[in-house]
Amino acid sequence: MRERLSDEQALTTARVVYFRLIKLLRYTRGYMARPIAYLILTATLAAEICMARPGPQNLWQLPVAAPAPALAQTHAVRPCEALLNSPIGSGVVREAVTIPGSNGAGPWCRVTIEIHEKSDHPISVWLALPIENWNGRFLGLGGAGWVPGLPFSILLGSSLGFATAATNAGREYDANISPEALSRLVDDDTFLRDAKGHLDWDKLRNFAYRGVHDMTVAGKAVTAEFYGVKARYSYFSGCSTGGREGQAEVQRYPDDYDGVMSGSPVINWAHLGAAQSWPAAVTSATREVPQCKLDAAHRAAVAACDADDGLKDGLVSQVGSCHFDPRTLIGLHTDCGTIDAQDAEVIRQLWDGPRRSDGSSLWNGTDRAALLHASTPAPSLDRFENEGRSLEKPSLARFESQFNKFVNRYGPTMDTSDPDVRAFAAHGGKIILWHGVADDVVPAAGTVRYVQSIRETLGTSATEKFLRFYEAPGVLHCQGGDGPQPVDLLEPLMMWVEHGQAPTAARSENWDASGHTSRTRPLCPYPTHARYNGEGDANDARSFSCVN
Repeated sequence: MRERLSDEQALTTARVVYFRLIKLLRYTRGYMARPIAYLILTATLAAEICMARPGPQNLWQLPVAAPAPALAQTHAVRPCEALLNSPIGSGVVREAVTIPGSNGAGPWCRVTIEIHEKSDHPISVWLALPIENWNGRFLGLGGAGWVPGLPFSILLGSSLGFATAATNAGREYDANISPEALSRLVDDDTFLRDAKGHLDWDKLRNFAYRGVHDMTVAGKAVTAEFYGVKARYSYFSGCSTGGREGQAEVQRYPDDYDGVMSGSPVINWAHLGAAQSWPAAVTSATREVPQCKLDAAHRAAVAACDADDGLKDGLVSQVGSCHFDPRTLIGLHTDCGTIDAQDAEVIRQLWDGPRRSDGSSLWNGTDRAALLHASTPAPSLDRFENEGRSLEKPSLARFESQFNKFVNRYGPTMDTSDPDVRAFAAHGGKIILWHGVADDVVPAAGTVRYVQSIRETLGTSATEKFLRFYEAPGVLHCQGGDGPQPVDLLEPLMMWVEHGQAPTAARSENWDASGHTSRTRPLCPYPTHARYNGEGDANDARSFSCVN
């Protein structure tokens, strides 16, 4: 069974949050609430019941074992408590406490930095610094949903020897937040409101990009002071909102990190938020389609496209590769009635995605490999601009203008889709992106679209010198689903940055109830995908090849 390296306190906190979030998932469908729920729920629940997952550290694709030191200097040169009240740029160290080791990990220094810069809202940064066995690297970890950083995550990185940081990006919660309180932040965007109930753009900018940058600058400075030498390498890892945070670093602050790992990233945040109203616009002109009919359409599409990769295993291997026609569903009996022509037309429009008034594609729809969902509420940020008034209901006639209005308003702050990342590549920076093909929270087509735009802007050859993108068949949002799960992607990123060994096929695995590996599959670099060779064990990665 794969060894879990997480601290007992981290796991205890995560377990409580997970079980609380089970109830939340039963009642919420909106995008703003679900990413963190999927992230935290899938990892710790599985760890708790010994299902097919490693520990929560896999959310950030951390290595299984502590990597070899990148520097000769591996221990602190000053007491942890001596950091207290140290000025750090425009910030100050408010806490510096030695924490005893547990679960095989040594003692560490817990640091809280408070930063006041370009904002009236102080940004808190949490650091976990191993007192012994530092591996010479700085690691920033991202958050999820409306939570910029998860405080317990720093313990996972420090147990592997990283100087590890997370931040609240100016949101008012601290490192000692209870699991119950943390879970209540999942879908709570009220922290972005000013005294009059309107959107506070300063807080939004902190959340979007400024908080993680300030965390990185301050975290590196304290790390250098504690060990007497700068970190040799720096990495950032996150999924969902954390993945978006990583790409914001690449695009806005290209010198912050040597390597960035972004899973299921919300790269096109504003586009995704605007497109969330598409199902409501479609059904407003027709009728709602019950969820069981949508589920039946999804199952039929997957069954029809299953064998396209040479093996019938319930997985669709590539985003956009399945073109199942929903009209073939007409007459299909389900638990909520028979699918008729109008149902099929609604399903087609949900799969095809938002359209302009001239019929051309405005944005991505739901991939046939992912679950379809009934209409969801309008994006929550619209409430700040309509406080005390009724929201304008989505409609097909007005959808293009509504979409453009939302994207133009929030895209410059929230989107991280700039394909010109030459500045990051110029100093040797490397990126690994990955996305579950079956992701029904943040559709993978947006990440495919972004990768394609980089290749078109910089050229395929130049792009492959610093970026790898992996599509994970059958994987949901950040984790979960029937497909083999990506594992330890930070490891090949480190090998690429530190030794120039460009990654090829990565690892993905399933595990049985005992925690033993039950299936392996190569995770192929885009634009290739895994295809069964026609013979050999279908649960063995060696029976597959990466093909175009």
